Amino acid sequence: MKKTLTIFGGIVFASFILTSCGGNSIESDAKKYAELMCKAQKLAAEVASKAATGDMSAITESTKLATEAASLANEMQGKYKDAADYQKFTAAYLKAMGDCN
Repeated sequence: MKKTLTIFGGIVFASFILTSCGGNSIESDAKKYAELMCKAQKLAAEVASKAATGDMSAITESTKLATEAASLANEMQGKYKDAADYQKFTAAYLKAMGDCN
C-alpha cells in the first residue's frame, strides 16, 4: 500500500510540474523573438560608434545575433503555418516589442 501511494504521489507530482511549465507557446515564442530583436536593435545603435573606434566586438556580436534571429524566424515560420496562429504570433510579437526600451 505504501509503495502504491508513493508511486501515485510521484505521478501526480510529475504531472503537476510538467503541466505548469507549458504556458502559452505562441506568447512565449513571440516574447523570445521580441527580446532577441530588441537586443539586436540596441546593439545596432552601438555598432556604428564602436566600429569607428576600431572595436570589432560589437560587429561580431551583431553578426551572432543576426544569425540567431534568422534561425529563430525560420523556426517560427515553420511552426506557425496556420494563418490564425501566425496572426496571434504577430500580435503577441508586436505587443512584446512595445516593451522594448
